[in-house]
Amino acid sequence: MGEPTYAPAPGIPAGHLRRALDAPTVVDAFDLTARVLADRPALCAPGREPYTWARYRAAARHCAAGLARLGTRPGDTLGLLLGNRPEFHIVDAAAMTLGVTTCSLYPTASDEELRYTVDDSRMSVLVCDEPGRERAAALLRDCPRLRLLVVVDGAGGPDARVRPLAELLDTPVERGPAPRSTRPDDVLTLVYTSGTTGPPKGVELTHAAVRATGRAFLDRVPLEAGSRLVSYLPMAHIAERCCSHYLPMVLGADVTCCPEADRLFAVLPGVRPHWLFSVPRVWEKLHARLLTELGRAPEDFRHGALRALELGGALADGGPVQESERAEYDRLDGTHLAPVRALLGLDEARFVHVGAAPVRGETMRFLRALGLPAGEIWGMTELCAAACVTVPGRYRPGWIGPPLPGVELRTAPDGEVLVRGPLTMRGYRGRPRETAAVLDEQGWLRTGDLGEVAADGSLRITGRKKELIVSAYGRNMAPARIEECVSRGEPLIDQVCVIGDGRPYNVALITVRGDADPGTDMGIDIDTDRIRVAVARGNRRLSRPERIRRFAVVGRAWTPPTGLVTPTLKMRRRRIEHHYRQTVDELYADGGLTPLEERP
Repeated sequence: MGEPTYAPAPGIPAGHLRRALDAPTVVDAFDLTARVLADRPALCAPGREPYTWARYRAAARHCAAGLARLGTRPGDTLGLLLGNRPEFHIVDAAAMTLGVTTCSLYPTASDEELRYTVDDSRMSVLVCDEPGRERAAALLRDCPRLRLLVVVDGAGGPDARVRPLAELLDTPVERGPAPRSTRPDDVLTLVYTSGTTGPPKGVELTHAAVRATGRAFLDRVPLEAGSRLVSYLPMAHIAERCCSHYLPMVLGADVTCCPEADRLFAVLPGVRPHWLFSVPRVWEKLHARLLTELGRAPEDFRHGALRALELGGALADGGPVQESERAEYDRLDGTHLAPVRALLGLDEARFVHVGAAPVRGETMRFLRALGLPAGEIWGMTELCAAACVTVPGRYRPGWIGPPLPGVELRTAPDGEVLVRGPLTMRGYRGRPRETAAVLDEQGWLRTGDLGEVAADGSLRITGRKKELIVSAYGRNMAPARIEECVSRGEPLIDQVCVIGDGRPYNVALITVRGDADPGTDMGIDIDTDRIRVAVARGNRRLSRPERIRRFAVVGRAWTPPTGLVTPTLKMRRRRIEHHYRQTVDELYADGGLTPLEERP
């Protein structure tokens, strides 16, 4: 592949990026980058002393020596129950230099989910921070394979199996084993699927797959070496792991760790990242928040900003726009939208990508109207996060892609998207039958997504094969499309979950944004007629069998601690339907709310 179009940042030798991309393993890339860019910034967190690449590499080497001294060997699995902080990167880098497979756990997971992952992954070492220490200690007690607990920011204690990270970081490097010769086909990391349709499965990703993904992605999205990035999504998600951990080992990026995703927009202005990846819900919340703030702004600024967003949306749609309107947008962009981008800390973003969950057209329209260079990424854990990525400057509403270089894409007769390429997983850990069910002998992976492939290879996702609603009359319907139509254009609506499998008609459960709550505990009344009108408006975009007959407003947004959505905010439909089974039964007994047609 060719060198990215951007010149290297000051202080980065010409040709470094090519040499790092050609490294056979992630360990080799990390070692090369850390030596060549030794004095450049690598990791930081709010209020903490930053790590240069030299300090990062030295800490990882000491930690590796400490892990080896405590009996950690190649082929072991090391778990990380940590938030977004520099120690995550240090321990993960230390483990991979030993040939140890890493597996990150979601701090928001239930105790049962944590036990399942520890046992299923055959984890022998677990690293946690002080807030997670009690739960980690319970895992050490209950999980037979787990033999060592390492605590960040804490002391060891009377149990010899519990050690402070500081002890490992103080271990002399000469006391550790000689660096292991890592092979491209060695398993680098184990990432568990979100479990939206069944028990989570451990996806084995090799050095070769991660390296191939990085090379192909940078061929499509020419980030420059030394770019500024933010790490804020759970590190247990493959997208965040690739974006802010493995890719920076090639780029020599300057990564700021944001300890909580809710603090992202407080951290961004101090970083001004060159690239930002996010799940759709982050932008949906920003959209609602921005509209609220504009409602409080001085009238002249509010009018100009809303007009700019209106014109920008028309431009984003790709339809015919008069030259006078284009000129008006350019003028308002400089006076009204540029200050908003600067306030958000996104004024230096060269690329903004959305993915990891279905993206509403309205969300992409907003981002592009705001003047952000936004595109989409489609992939999955089994494909190392990214298979199709928007070509910069060539976004087409509703389509993603074409596929990354080296990736093949086609659809099966039933519309399922099939992918083949060097970024494919090795398999599911300990599950040969499940692996064979999705990965055939020719290397084609059955993704479970339904879609269409355009002539240029771009992909349109139309639904999930396992989430299809089949009505009592045999009609197949994709719930994501119905939900997008219902929520479009109504900022009061937060999430929509459509139910109708095996039923005579569709119903929906709806959550509301912000502090609004239909319950009486907060004494806040919801304008249910607004939601009724929005459902009716959405129904007009749908065929008759797809339409929502009845619905219930069930409260605030579903969050990961409820167990009703994944840590990346994808709905767990079966759990939602079970949780609200009484409400659903009432909807099918003529209860709940009905759509309300607007008066002319």
